[in-house]
Amino acid sequence: MSVSQSFAAAGRFTSGPITPTLARFALPLLVTNLLHSLTGTWGAVWVGRSLGADALTAVATATVLMYMVMGSAMGIGTAAGVAIGQSLGARDIAAVKRVVGCAIAFIGGLSLLLAGTGWLLTPAVVDGMGVPAASRGFAITHLRMTCLTMPSIFTYMVMMMMMRSSGDARTPFRFTLVWIVGAVVLTPLLVSRVGSWGGFGMAGLGLAHLLSNGAALGLMVTYVYLKRSPIALHGDDLRHLQPDPVLLVLLVKRGLPMAAESVIVQGAYFVLLAMVNAYGAATAAAYAASAQLWAFVQLPSNALAAAMSAMAAMNIGAGRWDRVDQIARRGCMLSFVISSGVTVLMLALGTLPLQLFVKNAPAVLATAWNINLIVLWGWIALSVTMGLFAMMRANGAMLAPTLIFAATMWVGRVPFAHALQPWLGADAIWWSFPFGALLSAGVAWTWYRRGSWRRNRPMLESVASVDSQYDEGHLGE
Repeated sequence: MSVSQSFAAAGRFTSGPITPTLARFALPLLVTNLLHSLTGTWGAVWVGRSLGADALTAVATATVLMYMVMGSAMGIGTAAGVAIGQSLGARDIAAVKRVVGCAIAFIGGLSLLLAGTGWLLTPAVVDGMGVPAASRGFAITHLRMTCLTMPSIFTYMVMMMMMRSSGDARTPFRFTLVWIVGAVVLTPLLVSRVGSWGGFGMAGLGLAHLLSNGAALGLMVTYVYLKRSPIALHGDDLRHLQPDPVLLVLLVKRGLPMAAESVIVQGAYFVLLAMVNAYGAATAAAYAASAQLWAFVQLPSNALAAAMSAMAAMNIGAGRWDRVDQIARRGCMLSFVISSGVTVLMLALGTLPLQLFVKNAPAVLATAWNINLIVLWGWIALSVTMGLFAMMRANGAMLAPTLIFAATMWVGRVPFAHALQPWLGADAIWWSFPFGALLSAGVAWTWYRRGSWRRNRPMLESVASVDSQYDEGHLGE
């Protein structure tokens, strides 16, 4: 998408009909997230059936930790995306270039640091989580391979979030297809030996994602430059890869709460997973199988939240506050309805989806079904929470959602699970999920209505002004 096309998209977001625009923008995001989840499910199915239930437990362990550190990319990507959306709403392309260079430079260096540190600390982390002995070797191998994928995946995520904030949801979808198709094809070839191919076992799962995501990232960068996208840095723009300290501090400051949120939320999962592991390998495998399905229920709310944030940021940048509450109401209602439908469908399918992961283990299957009967309903409430948080973040209010999650996870969900275990056993862990989701939805609604997030200034207002008179020939329109 070129600069002129991005300005046209901003015009549709700030003056067009709200619900159809949200739905059209969210659809590529939803399909992208769906395909990502299907890819993860495919990998889990292949590992569980080829290497056994103990290997499936290792996948769940690595997933929790990957999402925990992924908050750094999500945080900087969200902050950069909000700044880009507001700048496009204000038609300030020079500010967009500054934000892009700063975000890419920061996430590139940070992801390399996280990958190296994670590789070294993997054995200690796996032991600290109390992973069953039968799964320990699988978990160490998979987590280390996951660390190797961090630089390319984190860079890809930040670029994808910035492109979406410029009003382009279709291009990231196309290149995500490259990643997904590559991972689907390579996973069976690399996990299990097929002729002279593969045979890498647990390491093959991470290797498949490393190769496929690297290819998608390379193609996306090439496309961005060929199309002279607003996020492409040409000529003098490249100086922004040496970040302006003031802008870097601003992005990190705004992105830090979201990064912390990931640590807070996944840290709570980390503690709960340690509780699950204490009940033995069968319960751990049942939890891992159930968790694979939860992502599908959350897909609509995640996609609509991203669309709501992009749309609200552009309206805030354009001074169209009259549309912000309408975006919140219609987006949350749409998310609630769709999430409810997906939950009902998932329960109507019974144990059929779970049988994809669990083979010849009736006790594991029965436990997984019980977990889903309790947990799935809670994600409907979470869909409202995600929509309200998206609206706050669109105005640069990153701290409030983090504090709300911190309170509802660590003061609500984790103590709830601990306190009720003597009476409910493992069921206390499962009931803590809907309890925490309902609690967070209630607090989020209260803060959305009465909090101070609306009074924030535009994100880049505090940064030294930039020259917005940009040479049209240089932009390549």
